[in-house]
Amino acid sequence: MASTHPSLDQRQRRRQIRFRGLRQRRPGKRTGSSDALTGQQQLIVKTSVGSSAAYNVTVNATQPDCSPSSFKINGVPYVVAVLSDGSYALPTGAISGVTSRPAHPGETVTMYGVGFGPVTPNIPAGQLAQQLTMLPPSVTMSIGGMAVSLPYAGLAPNFTGLYQFDVTIPTVPSGNAPLTFSLNGTAGVQTLYVAVQD
Repeated sequence: MASTHPSLDQRQRRRQIRFRGLRQRRPGKRTGSSDALTGQQQLIVKTSVGSSAAYNVTVNATQPDCSPSSFKINGVPYVVAVLSDGSYALPTGAISGVTSRPAHPGETVTMYGVGFGPVTPNIPAGQLAQQLTMLPPSVTMSIGGMAVSLPYAGLAPNFTGLYQFDVTIPTVPSGNAPLTFSLNGTAGVQTLYVAVQD
């Protein structure tokens, strides 16, 4: 079965992308106490063979996304959800060489996201999260239409800009359960799924 999980080379190329101006001290709209500028900024891609032309991009204060990387299996986009035993919450055997099984109601899985905005205590944009943090309670998630418990929702410790969500799977029918989320009452635009077996 096919997967669109990014290759190592693709991830290395993405790390080479740099935003010009995000750390410069110049007039612009700033988000919270972070140094990151929002609004129109220039993007230049730098590789070992040179630099691209500058492209204008819009930088938003928040742009929540629960699929910094995801699995696409037979056309179904699954959120990367890691179970306590280290396997992925996917259909069993969905990807050759990847240990997977459906999650069970009551089980806690760890999911990741980006772009969810400020946390408490504040960690400035671009800095390593070296402690547990908290997103505001305005972050909500549901699986299969059922609200989920979020024992932890904050920055992933020892990462920069990566959010971690420990999600307790609600009682939903077996199959591909849709994951939805919202931030400050605004629903996310993605449609992702979690494999569940009751």
